[in-house]
Amino acid sequence: MDYSRVTPRARAGTTGINEEIDLTAGGGVWISPPDRVAAVSVAVHVPAGETAEYTIETSCNRPETIGQDGTGGYWDNVHGDGSVLTGNNVFMIANAVTGIRVNCITASDKINVAFCG
Repeated sequence: MDYSRVTPRARAGTTGINEEIDLTAGGGVWISPPDRVAAVSVAVHVPAGETAEYTIETSCNRPETIGQDGTGGYWDNVHGDGSVLTGNNVFMIANAVTGIRVNCITASDKINVAFCG
């Protein structure tokens, strides 16, 4: 999996984050939520008529352990070990984690991933 990292930027007029990226098969993205954000919603959208498989994972390891490329540390699938999602999904993570990542396993085109908190 090839990961890219997004750096949180504040939503207009509030203290929070709002980032999005399009991923293709084999791609991934991860974010380290700022301490000031108590909950992060992860929205993954598969365009109509397209297919995709992906996972949403979290880590509690230190950012230095996770590393810039998001491949270090331990990651837990939020839907349970071995769970692979195939459709649109919005999932709120309402606890303190140091990393959230989405892995696009397969996609007939691309998927859109958005982080909002």
